[in-house]
Amino acid sequence: MPPTPYVPAVGELVWDAARKCVGEVMDHRWSRYQLRPPAGGTEWHAAPEDIRPVPSAAGRRPGCSECVRIKAAYYAASRAGNLGEASALTEAMGRHQRIAHP
Repeated sequence: MPPTPYVPAVGELVWDAARKCVGEVMDHRWSRYQLRPPAGGTEWHAAPEDIRPVPSAAGRRPGCSECVRIKAAYYAASRAGNLGEASALTEAMGRHQRIAHP
């Protein structure tokens, strides 16, 4: 029996073996993962066979509790289909990033 493939959740940090870097899972469509740098930036596509759990040291990121709170609320609103709330949280993250992380 073949091994069960690794299936990360949206928002999880993963290791992209093809690019040799850590990315945050933004979406999974058309048998490809959409990843972006943990601090934000341009997304890229990764094949499922290139995705691995993040090595523990690489997965550490500086913790801003407000970023974590806004991101968790955004993912919850998105999963619930509340697009208005998700949009408001995207704007809140932008304001927070400009003020707290210039």
